[in-house]
Amino acid sequence: MDLLSNIEKQLKQTSAQGFLIALSGGLDSTVLLFLFAKLRQKQAYLQTLSLRAIHIHHGLSQNADNWVKHCQNLCDQFQIPLIIERVQVDKTNGIEAGAREARYQAIKKHLQTQEMLVTAHHLNDQTETFFLALKRGSGLQGLGAMQQQSVLFGMPVLRPLLGFTRPQLEDYAQQEKLNWVIDESNEDNRYDRNFLRNEILPELRERWAHFDLAVQRSAQHCFEQQQLINDLLGKAFAEHCKIKNQFKLLKFRQYSPAKQTALLRMWLAENQLEMPSKRQLTQLINNVILAREDANPQFQLVNKVIRRYQDSLYLTKPFSDLTKCCLKLEKSTLSLPDNLGNLTVQENEHNLIFYWQDYSVTLEKTDLPISIRFGYSGKVKHHPKRPREDIKKIWQSLDIPPWQRNRIPLIFYGDELKSAVGFFLCF
Repeated sequence: MDLLSNIEKQLKQTSAQGFLIALSGGLDSTVLLFLFAKLRQKQAYLQTLSLRAIHIHHGLSQNADNWVKHCQNLCDQFQIPLIIERVQVDKTNGIEAGAREARYQAIKKHLQTQEMLVTAHHLNDQTETFFLALKRGSGLQGLGAMQQQSVLFGMPVLRPLLGFTRPQLEDYAQQEKLNWVIDESNEDNRYDRNFLRNEILPELRERWAHFDLAVQRSAQHCFEQQQLINDLLGKAFAEHCKIKNQFKLLKFRQYSPAKQTALLRMWLAENQLEMPSKRQLTQLINNVILAREDANPQFQLVNKVIRRYQDSLYLTKPFSDLTKCCLKLEKSTLSLPDNLGNLTVQENEHNLIFYWQDYSVTLEKTDLPISIRFGYSGKVKHHPKRPREDIKKIWQSLDIPPWQRNRIPLIFYGDELKSAVGFFLCF
Protein backbone atom coordinates (compact mmCIF):
# COMPACT_ATOMS: atom_id res chain seq x y z
CA MET A 1 0.00 0.00 0.00
CA ASP A 2 1.47 3.41 -0.95
CA LEU A 3 1.73 6.47 1.28
CA LEU A 4 -1.29 8.28 -0.12
CA SER A 5 -3.78 5.41 0.10
CA ASN A 6 -2.46 4.42 3.54
CA ILE A 7 -3.10 7.88 4.97
CA GLU A 8 -6.48 8.04 3.27
CA LYS A 9 -7.49 4.80 4.98
CA GLN A 10 -6.36 6.10 8.39
CA LEU A 11 -8.23 9.39 8.03
CA LYS A 12 -11.47 7.54 7.34
CA GLN A 13 -11.02 5.71 10.66
CA THR A 14 -10.99 8.94 12.67
CA SER A 15 -13.95 11.04 13.72
CA ALA A 16 -12.00 14.30 13.53
CA GLN A 17 -13.58 17.29 11.83
CA GLY A 18 -10.23 18.92 11.21
CA PHE A 19 -6.49 18.29 11.25
CA LEU A 20 -3.64 20.44 12.58
CA ILE A 21 -0.34 19.40 10.99
CA ALA A 22 2.85 19.85 13.03
CA LEU A 23 5.23 21.34 10.46
CA SER A 24 8.93 21.73 11.25
CA GLY A 25 9.93 22.15 7.61
CA GLY A 26 12.11 19.05 7.66
CA LEU A 27 11.76 16.08 5.32
CA ASP A 28 9.17 14.14 7.32
CA SER A 29 6.71 16.95 7.99
CA THR A 30 7.13 18.35 4.48
CA VAL A 31 6.09 14.98 3.05
CA LEU A 32 3.18 14.88 5.49
CA LEU A 33 1.94 18.33 4.48
CA PHE A 34 2.25 17.46 0.77
CA LEU A 35 0.28 14.23 1.25
CA PHE A 36 -2.58 16.06 2.97
CA ALA A 37 -2.65 18.71 0.27
CA LYS A 38 -2.74 16.01 -2.41
CA LEU A 39 -5.50 14.09 -0.60
CA ARG A 40 -7.57 17.24 -0.28
CA GLN A 41 -7.48 17.64 -4.05
CA LYS A 42 -8.33 13.97 -4.58
CA GLN A 43 -11.08 13.48 -1.99
CA ALA A 44 -14.13 15.72 -1.81
CA TYR A 45 -14.82 14.83 1.85
CA LEU A 46 -11.45 16.29 2.89
CA GLN A 47 -12.37 19.61 1.31
CA THR A 48 -15.10 20.03 3.93
CA LEU A 49 -12.67 19.45 6.83
CA SER A 50 -10.52 22.07 8.49
CA LEU A 51 -6.88 21.67 7.46
CA ARG A 52 -4.23 23.84 9.11
CA ALA A 53 -0.52 23.67 9.92
CA ILE A 54 1.51 24.96 12.87
CA HIS A 55 5.22 25.74 13.05
CA ILE A 56 6.98 26.15 16.40
CA HIS A 57 9.90 28.60 16.47
CA HIS A 58 12.06 27.36 19.37
CA GLY A 59 14.68 30.08 19.00
CA LEU A 60 17.48 27.53 19.36
CA SER A 61 19.04 27.83 15.90
CA GLN A 62 20.42 30.78 13.96
CA ASN A 63 18.50 29.37 10.99
CA ALA A 64 15.13 29.33 12.74
CA ASP A 65 13.82 32.43 10.95
CA ASN A 66 14.66 30.86 7.58
CA TRP A 67 12.71 27.75 8.56
CA VAL A 68 9.68 29.94 9.26
CA LYS A 69 9.93 31.43 5.76
CA HIS A 70 10.25 27.96 4.22
CA CYS A 71 7.15 26.72 6.06
CA GLN A 72 5.19 29.80 5.08
CA ASN A 73 6.14 29.34 1.42
CA LEU A 74 5.09 25.67 1.55
CA CYS A 75 1.71 26.49 3.09
CA ASP A 76 1.13 29.33 0.64
CA GLN A 77 1.89 26.91 -2.22
CA PHE A 78 -0.59 24.32 -0.91
CA GLN A 79 -3.11 26.93 0.30
CA ILE A 80 -3.04 25.67 3.87
CA PRO A 81 -3.27 28.25 6.71
CA LEU A 82 -0.12 28.34 8.86
CA ILE A 83 0.17 29.25 12.55
CA ILE A 84 3.63 30.40 13.67
CA GLU A 85 4.21 30.17 17.41
CA ARG A 86 7.40 31.38 19.12
CA VAL A 87 8.26 29.68 22.42
CA GLN A 88 10.79 29.96 25.24
CA VAL A 89 12.51 26.64 26.02
CA ASP A 90 13.07 25.77 29.67
CA LYS A 91 16.42 23.96 29.68
CA THR A 92 16.25 22.87 33.33
CA ASN A 93 15.67 19.20 32.43
CA GLY A 94 17.64 19.34 29.18
CA ILE A 95 17.06 21.02 25.83
CA GLU A 96 15.32 17.98 24.30
CA ALA A 97 12.77 17.66 27.10
CA GLY A 98 12.30 21.43 27.36
CA ALA A 99 11.75 21.88 23.62
CA ARG A 100 9.25 19.00 23.53
CA GLU A 101 7.29 20.41 26.48
CA ALA A 102 7.25 23.93 25.01
CA ARG A 103 6.26 22.62 21.58
CA TYR A 104 3.27 20.59 22.70
CA GLN A 105 2.03 23.21 25.15
CA ALA A 106 2.10 25.79 22.34
CA ILE A 107 0.25 23.45 19.99
CA LYS A 108 -2.35 22.72 22.67
CA LYS A 109 -3.29 26.42 22.77
CA HIS A 110 -4.28 26.32 19.11
CA LEU A 111 -5.87 22.88 18.75
CA GLN A 112 -9.60 23.33 18.24
CA THR A 113 -12.47 21.15 19.46
CA GLN A 114 -12.95 18.09 17.23
CA GLU A 115 -9.57 18.80 15.61
CA MET A 116 -6.74 16.25 15.63
CA LEU A 117 -3.01 16.95 15.80
CA VAL A 118 -1.07 15.16 13.04
CA THR A 119 2.66 14.49 13.42
CA ALA A 120 5.19 13.05 10.96
CA HIS A 121 6.71 10.36 13.20
CA HIS A 122 7.85 7.35 11.16
CA LEU A 123 9.14 3.82 11.78
CA ASN A 124 12.73 4.92 12.46
CA ASP A 125 11.45 7.41 15.07
CA GLN A 126 9.59 4.52 16.69
CA THR A 127 12.81 2.54 17.06
CA GLU A 128 14.59 5.53 18.63
CA THR A 129 11.71 6.09 21.05
CA PHE A 130 11.77 2.42 22.07
CA PHE A 131 15.52 2.52 22.74
CA LEU A 132 15.28 5.75 24.73
CA ALA A 133 12.57 4.16 26.89
CA LEU A 134 14.82 1.11 27.29
CA LYS A 135 17.68 3.37 28.37
CA ARG A 136 15.45 4.95 31.04
CA GLY A 137 14.47 1.53 32.36
CA SER A 138 10.83 2.14 31.47
CA GLY A 139 8.09 -0.43 31.99
CA LEU A 140 5.57 -1.70 29.45
CA GLN A 141 3.88 1.70 29.18
CA GLY A 142 7.09 3.40 28.05
CA LEU A 143 8.27 0.50 25.88
CA GLY A 144 4.91 0.57 24.09
CA ALA A 145 6.43 3.64 22.38
CA MET A 146 4.10 5.42 19.92
CA GLN A 147 0.74 4.37 18.51
CA GLN A 148 -0.83 5.59 15.28
CA GLN A 149 -3.59 7.18 17.37
CA SER A 150 -3.16 8.25 20.97
CA VAL A 151 -3.62 11.13 23.40
CA LEU A 152 -0.64 13.32 24.28
CA PHE A 153 -0.76 16.28 26.69
CA GLY A 154 -4.54 15.89 26.55
CA MET A 155 -4.61 16.18 22.74
CA PRO A 156 -5.74 13.53 20.23
CA VAL A 157 -2.76 12.69 18.01
CA LEU A 158 -2.57 10.91 14.65
CA ARG A 159 0.76 9.55 13.33
CA PRO A 160 -0.10 8.35 9.82
CA LEU A 161 3.53 7.77 8.73
CA LEU A 162 4.40 5.42 11.58
CA GLY A 163 4.39 2.37 9.31
CA PHE A 164 6.94 3.84 6.87
CA THR A 165 10.71 4.17 7.14
CA ARG A 166 12.75 7.31 6.73
CA PRO A 167 14.30 6.02 3.42
CA GLN A 168 10.79 5.46 2.05
CA LEU A 169 9.90 9.07 2.85
CA GLU A 170 13.14 10.27 1.25
CA ASP A 171 12.36 8.35 -1.94
CA TYR A 172 8.85 9.83 -2.05
CA ALA A 173 10.13 13.39 -1.47
CA GLN A 174 12.66 13.06 -4.28
CA GLN A 175 10.04 11.55 -6.56
CA GLU A 176 7.74 14.53 -5.95
CA LYS A 177 10.69 17.00 -6.13
CA LEU A 178 9.99 18.41 -2.67
CA ASN A 179 12.33 20.78 -0.84
CA TRP A 180 12.93 20.71 2.89
CA VAL A 181 15.15 22.28 5.55
CA ILE A 182 17.88 20.49 7.49
CA ASP A 183 18.27 21.09 11.21
CA GLU A 184 22.01 21.21 11.92
CA SER A 185 21.43 20.07 15.50
CA ASN A 186 20.51 16.63 14.17
CA GLU A 187 24.24 16.00 13.74
CA ASP A 188 25.04 16.80 17.37
CA ASN A 189 25.55 13.43 19.07
CA ARG A 190 25.50 14.96 22.54
CA TYR A 191 21.74 14.48 22.31
CA ASP A 192 20.69 10.91 23.07
CA ARG A 193 18.32 10.58 20.13
CA ASN A 194 20.95 11.80 17.69
CA PHE A 195 23.53 9.44 19.16
CA LEU A 196 21.21 6.50 18.54
CA ARG A 197 20.21 7.74 15.09
CA ASN A 198 23.73 8.51 13.85
CA GLU A 199 25.97 6.03 15.65
CA ILE A 200 24.13 2.97 16.93
CA LEU A 201 21.07 2.18 14.83
CA PRO A 202 22.72 2.34 11.37
CA GLU A 203 24.98 -0.60 12.28
CA LEU A 204 22.06 -2.62 13.63
CA ARG A 205 20.09 -1.99 10.44
CA GLU A 206 23.05 -2.95 8.31
CA ARG A 207 23.28 -6.31 10.05
CA TRP A 208 19.51 -6.90 10.36
CA ALA A 209 17.60 -5.35 7.48
CA HIS A 210 14.18 -5.66 9.16
CA PHE A 211 15.31 -4.49 12.58
CA ASP A 212 12.86 -1.54 12.74
CA LEU A 213 9.92 -3.81 11.99
CA ALA A 214 11.03 -6.19 14.74
CA VAL A 215 11.25 -3.30 17.23
CA GLN A 216 7.80 -2.15 16.13
CA ARG A 217 6.39 -5.60 16.87
CA SER A 218 8.04 -5.66 20.30
CA ALA A 219 6.69 -2.20 21.08
CA GLN A 220 3.21 -3.33 20.04
CA HIS A 221 3.47 -6.41 22.27
CA CYS A 222 4.42 -4.15 25.21
CA PHE A 223 1.51 -1.83 24.46
CA GLU A 224 -0.96 -4.73 24.32
CA GLN A 225 0.35 -6.21 27.57
CA GLN A 226 -0.03 -2.84 29.26
CA GLN A 227 -3.61 -2.62 27.97
CA LEU A 228 -4.29 -6.06 29.44
CA ILE A 229 -2.89 -4.98 32.82
CA ASN A 230 -5.04 -1.85 32.69
CA ASP A 231 -8.12 -3.98 32.05
CA LEU A 232 -7.33 -6.38 34.91
CA LEU A 233 -6.59 -3.55 37.35
CA GLY A 234 -9.34 -1.25 36.14
CA LYS A 235 -11.63 -1.75 39.14
CA ALA A 236 -8.83 -1.30 41.69
CA PHE A 237 -7.54 1.78 39.86
CA ALA A 238 -11.00 3.38 39.91
CA GLU A 239 -11.06 3.01 43.71
CA HIS A 240 -7.72 4.79 44.04
CA CYS A 241 -8.21 7.48 41.40
CA LYS A 242 -11.61 9.18 41.60
CA ILE A 243 -10.06 12.59 40.87
CA LYS A 244 -7.50 12.78 38.07
CA ASN A 245 -4.66 14.45 39.97
CA GLN A 246 -5.30 12.63 43.26
CA PHE A 247 -4.39 9.03 44.15
CA LYS A 248 -5.88 7.59 47.35
CA LEU A 249 -3.55 5.28 49.29
CA LEU A 250 -6.26 3.27 51.08
CA LYS A 251 -5.15 -0.42 51.07
CA PHE A 252 -2.25 0.48 48.76
CA ARG A 253 0.44 -0.62 51.22
CA GLN A 254 -1.10 -4.12 51.38
CA TYR A 255 -0.45 -4.78 47.68
CA SER A 256 2.50 -6.58 46.17
CA PRO A 257 5.29 -4.34 44.80
CA ALA A 258 4.28 -5.32 41.24
CA LYS A 259 0.69 -4.22 41.80
CA GLN A 260 1.81 -1.00 43.48
CA THR A 261 4.04 0.04 40.59
CA ALA A 262 1.43 -0.96 38.00
CA LEU A 263 -1.23 1.23 39.65
CA LEU A 264 1.15 4.16 39.97
CA ARG A 265 2.08 3.87 36.28
CA MET A 266 -1.63 3.90 35.40
CA TRP A 267 -2.10 7.06 37.45
CA LEU A 268 0.86 8.82 35.82
CA ALA A 269 -0.33 7.77 32.37
CA GLU A 270 -3.80 9.12 33.20
CA ASN A 271 -2.13 12.48 33.84
CA GLN A 272 -0.11 12.35 30.60
CA LEU A 273 3.26 12.15 32.37
CA GLU A 274 6.37 10.53 30.93
CA MET A 275 6.89 7.10 32.48
CA PRO A 276 9.51 7.09 35.27
CA SER A 277 12.15 4.41 35.65
CA LYS A 278 11.82 1.53 38.09
CA ARG A 279 14.32 3.27 40.37
CA GLN A 280 12.23 6.46 40.40
CA LEU A 281 9.06 4.51 41.21
CA THR A 282 10.85 2.77 44.08
CA GLN A 283 11.99 6.15 45.41
CA LEU A 284 8.42 7.46 45.16
CA ILE A 285 7.07 4.52 47.15
CA ASN A 286 9.82 4.52 49.81
CA ASN A 287 10.33 8.27 50.25
CA VAL A 288 6.78 9.54 49.82
CA ILE A 289 4.16 6.82 50.28
CA LEU A 290 5.99 5.03 53.11
CA ALA A 291 7.31 8.18 54.80
CA ARG A 292 6.34 8.71 58.43
CA GLU A 293 2.75 9.75 59.03
CA ASP A 294 3.47 13.32 60.20
CA ALA A 295 5.80 14.08 57.27
CA ASN A 296 4.95 16.18 54.21
CA PRO A 297 7.07 14.37 51.61
CA GLN A 298 7.29 15.23 47.94
CA PHE A 299 8.89 13.85 44.78
CA GLN A 300 9.69 15.84 41.63
CA LEU A 301 9.00 14.13 38.29
CA VAL A 302 10.11 16.29 35.34
CA ASN A 303 7.94 19.44 35.67
CA LYS A 304 5.46 18.08 38.23
CA VAL A 305 5.62 17.39 41.97
CA ILE A 306 3.97 14.43 43.70
CA ARG A 307 2.98 15.27 47.29
CA ARG A 308 1.30 13.26 50.05
CA TYR A 309 -1.37 14.53 52.42
CA GLN A 310 -3.94 12.66 54.53
CA ASP A 311 -3.20 9.30 52.89
CA SER A 312 -3.49 10.56 49.32
CA LEU A 313 -0.99 11.54 46.64
CA TYR A 314 -1.49 14.83 44.81
CA LEU A 315 0.03 15.93 41.53
CA THR A 316 0.92 19.64 41.44
CA LYS A 317 3.20 22.11 39.74
CA PRO A 318 6.44 23.14 41.49
CA PHE A 319 5.71 26.15 43.70
CA SER A 320 7.93 29.04 44.77
CA ASP A 321 8.59 29.63 48.47
CA LEU A 322 6.40 32.61 49.36
CA THR A 323 6.74 32.43 53.16
CA LYS A 324 8.89 35.59 53.30
CA CYS A 325 6.92 37.51 50.68
CA CYS A 326 5.29 40.73 51.90
CA LEU A 327 3.42 43.02 49.48
CA LYS A 328 2.12 46.49 50.35
CA LEU A 329 -1.42 47.16 49.18
CA GLU A 330 -1.27 50.67 47.73
CA LYS A 331 -3.63 50.34 44.76
CA SER A 332 -7.01 48.75 44.13
CA THR A 333 -5.38 45.84 42.27
CA LEU A 334 -2.33 43.91 43.42
CA SER A 335 -0.56 41.34 41.23
CA LEU A 336 0.32 38.29 43.33
CA PRO A 337 3.46 36.18 42.77
CA ASP A 338 3.85 32.67 41.33
CA ASN A 339 0.79 32.76 39.04
CA LEU A 340 -1.68 33.35 41.89
CA GLY A 341 -3.55 36.03 39.95
CA ASN A 342 -4.66 39.42 41.23
CA LEU A 343 -6.08 40.58 44.53
CA THR A 344 -8.47 43.51 44.17
CA VAL A 345 -10.11 45.70 46.77
CA GLN A 346 -13.29 47.78 46.66
CA GLU A 347 -14.49 50.14 49.37
CA ASN A 348 -17.84 51.42 50.55
CA GLU A 349 -18.73 53.77 53.38
CA HIS A 350 -17.53 51.51 56.21
CA ASN A 351 -15.76 48.49 54.71
CA LEU A 352 -13.11 47.18 52.37
CA ILE A 353 -14.01 44.15 50.25
CA PHE A 354 -11.10 42.01 49.08
CA TYR A 355 -11.46 39.68 46.06
CA TRP A 356 -9.12 36.86 45.06
CA GLN A 357 -9.99 34.15 42.53
CA ASP A 358 -13.50 32.96 43.52
CA TYR A 359 -13.15 34.16 47.13
CA SER A 360 -13.92 37.41 48.90
CA VAL A 361 -13.77 38.84 52.42
CA THR A 362 -15.21 42.02 53.93
CA LEU A 363 -13.20 43.90 56.59
CA GLU A 364 -13.69 47.22 58.34
CA LYS A 365 -11.76 50.20 57.03
CA THR A 366 -8.44 51.06 58.67
CA ASP A 367 -5.84 53.82 58.79
CA LEU A 368 -3.09 51.24 59.30
CA PRO A 369 -0.89 50.13 56.38
CA ILE A 370 -2.31 47.06 54.64
CA SER A 371 -0.02 44.27 53.47
CA ILE A 372 -0.44 40.86 51.89
CA ARG A 373 1.68 37.99 53.15
CA PHE A 374 1.69 34.23 52.65
CA GLY A 375 3.60 32.79 55.57
CA TYR A 376 2.52 32.95 59.21
CA SER A 377 3.13 30.83 62.28
CA GLY A 378 1.64 31.35 65.68
CA LYS A 379 -1.75 31.55 67.36
CA VAL A 380 -4.76 33.43 66.02
CA LYS A 381 -8.32 33.99 67.23
CA HIS A 382 -10.55 32.96 64.36
CA HIS A 383 -13.77 32.54 66.37
CA PRO A 384 -15.14 35.21 68.76
CA LYS A 385 -16.10 32.66 71.44
CA ARG A 386 -13.02 30.42 71.28
CA PRO A 387 -9.51 30.91 72.62
CA ARG A 388 -6.60 31.58 70.28
CA GLU A 389 -5.45 28.53 68.28
CA ASP A 390 -2.30 27.63 66.41
CA ILE A 391 -2.83 28.53 62.76
CA LYS A 392 -1.58 25.06 61.76
CA LYS A 393 -4.58 23.49 63.52
CA ILE A 394 -6.94 25.88 61.75
CA TRP A 395 -5.54 24.87 58.37
CA GLN A 396 -5.84 21.22 59.35
CA SER A 397 -9.47 21.67 60.43
CA LEU A 398 -10.18 23.18 56.99
CA ASP A 399 -8.42 20.24 55.23
CA ILE A 400 -5.99 22.58 53.47
CA PRO A 401 -2.85 20.69 52.33
CA PRO A 402 0.45 22.15 53.60
CA TRP A 403 1.64 23.31 50.16
CA GLN A 404 -1.57 25.31 49.63
CA ARG A 405 -1.42 27.09 52.98
CA ASN A 406 1.46 29.30 51.89
CA ARG A 407 -0.31 30.19 48.65
CA ILE A 408 -3.40 31.78 50.22
CA PRO A 409 -3.21 35.59 50.62
CA LEU A 410 -3.13 36.72 54.26
CA ILE A 411 -4.37 40.26 54.89
CA PHE A 412 -2.53 42.22 57.58
CA TYR A 413 -3.52 45.55 59.10
CA GLY A 414 -0.16 46.72 60.38
CA ASP A 415 1.31 43.60 62.00
CA GLU A 416 -2.07 42.07 62.85
CA LEU A 417 -3.46 39.20 60.78
CA LYS A 418 -7.07 39.95 59.82
CA SER A 419 -8.01 37.23 57.30
CA ALA A 420 -6.93 34.38 55.08
CA VAL A 421 -8.93 35.39 52.03
CA GLY A 422 -11.86 33.02 51.56
CA PHE A 423 -10.98 30.75 54.48
CA PHE A 424 -11.18 32.45 57.87
CA LEU A 425 -11.40 35.78 59.71
CA CYS A 426 -9.45 36.81 62.79
CA PHE A 427 -11.05 38.50 65.78
